Amino acid sequence: MEPTGRLAALRAAALDGPGVTDLDLRRAAAAGAAPGEWADYVRSVRETSYRVSEEDITALKAEGIDEEEIFEITVATAVGAAFDRLQAGLRALAES
Repeated sequence: MEPTGRLAALRAAALDGPGVTDLDLRRAAAAGAAPGEWADYVRSVRETSYRVSEEDITALKAEGIDEEEIFEITVATAVGAAFDRLQAGLRALAES
């Protein structure tokens, strides 16, 4: 089941809208498959977001990544994880 209305607009804005990061990188982050220096950070945001710390951000900055890029990838990752969970919940409801 694909999102419609405001949910679809949110997803489109986060993953397909203008930004400083590459669209493919945002989409990969949303899917949990970001490459290179993003891999551990994206996994942390998707799986244990409550553990993301200033040290994680500092490590990304040390790789030459700026705050705007970190923000966009964080949002894309969180939106992707939220939609994955929404889809899982909707599937579970459909099966019951």
